[in-house]
Amino acid sequence: MNRSLKRKLSYGTNASLVTVFVVALVVLLFGVSERHRFRWDFSAEGSNRLQRDTLNKIRLIQLAGEPVRITGFTAQSGKQDSYYKNRALRDLLEEMDLASGSISCRFIDFDRERLTAEALGVTQYATVVVQRGEGRVDLRDRDLFRRRGRGENRTLEFLGEAAINQALSRLMSDQKRVIYSLVGHGEFKIDSTDPDGLAEVVALLEQEHYEVKELDLVRDRAEGSPPAVPDDASALLLARPRTMLSLPESDALVEYVSRGGAVMVLVDVGLPPPRLLARLGISVPDGTVMDKRMVYPYNDRPVLLYGRHSITRDLTDMDLVTVLSHVAPLKWADPAPDGIMYEGLLKTSRRGWIEMGGATENGLPVFDSRYDTRGPVTVALAIRALPGKGLVMANSPAARLVIMGDADWSTNAVINEGPGNKTFAVNTFRWLVGDEERLSVVGRPTSVRKLALTEEDTHMIRWVALGLGPVCVLMIGAAVWASRRGR
Repeated sequence: MNRSLKRKLSYGTNASLVTVFVVALVVLLFGVSERHRFRWDFSAEGSNRLQRDTLNKIRLIQLAGEPVRITGFTAQSGKQDSYYKNRALRDLLEEMDLASGSISCRFIDFDRERLTAEALGVTQYATVVVQRGEGRVDLRDRDLFRRRGRGENRTLEFLGEAAINQALSRLMSDQKRVIYSLVGHGEFKIDSTDPDGLAEVVALLEQEHYEVKELDLVRDRAEGSPPAVPDDASALLLARPRTMLSLPESDALVEYVSRGGAVMVLVDVGLPPPRLLARLGISVPDGTVMDKRMVYPYNDRPVLLYGRHSITRDLTDMDLVTVLSHVAPLKWADPAPDGIMYEGLLKTSRRGWIEMGGATENGLPVFDSRYDTRGPVTVALAIRALPGKGLVMANSPAARLVIMGDADWSTNAVINEGPGNKTFAVNTFRWLVGDEERLSVVGRPTSVRKLALTEEDTHMIRWVALGLGPVCVLMIGAAVWASRRGR
């Protein structure tokens, strides 16, 4: 055998062995990936990952031990946006299937597998069926997709994760919890889409399988009976009453709290606080809360600090700011009434104060020791009233209350101004009704990346672009010319 043939055989053998080794390695990696799946998301803000709230619900489902089956069906082929709909649904179901072994997902071609659709009673394209035990929620095309804009600017928005999140909430709860919003005193309207309405917050609560209803203590009562909070109330909302509640209404609130009720009270600057607050040892001093650090460009929106509480835990971890507007200060009794426990939720920094008038600089209020009260100033409180110690009856659970010195933060106009406002609202009601295991960040927080440049930086960039660039080109050209001349 000559040397050339030996070399060819040697190279061929080596190439074959390397090929076999690479194929075996790929097969091994594929097998490992099938058993232990890993995902990396390099998109901005992790937009391709499941939201923390969804992952938290999946974790609770896994702990409960009863699996969830999700079956999605394709959109009608040939229709506009059918490719986008199918791609969005398929990607979401794949991501949920990988998230936990307690959730199994299938994406089925509606036209090719009609028997599967008939077995589930599905008659429409782009339907998702979520099942857990005997419970079932069907999501239609209109629940999963929404069109925004008009004409050429009209776009299709995918709401699949929010819709499935809501379905999981419904399947996790045996019954819908009812939250009553007090009316009859100029409060915010829960169904209003106006800037001072609460429609967006109500939509978030309904996604959690909470039902929000209006309650008029004067009109909604049995004939001849005093005002009373219904027995099915899981929580009660007082969204900035403009007038003082009557004595019978105030007594109804106290009686509800004495049974271990849950109440959220939103007060505002210059408006009379409910009499219930005095029973809790809470007062609302005159003045408006200010701080050196404000939410630009407003001078009445202080940048607030979170207290240590389960409501604010995730907000603190993710550094999500909750924005309040034109805030009233809160003050509690020291010592507290018997059985009352206070926990601060939001407060100003040490540079905050209660503005009562006085000196200004450039038209903006500043701290004036002659009139103002130095901070830190508390603007939101969580209260627990223990049973058998004064306010709450001995055979009742502990009452839970949240008092806030602002109501505008929860309105349609301001709820999206702060990255943490939605989470703060939903987590507050989760805590009030006792769903503490479901506390999590709501939605997908986003951040705005900005490049801050001074005037000097701008001049430097201009000179680098206009001066340094041409100089570099001339130097390179000179170097090339010199090298060619020397040859």
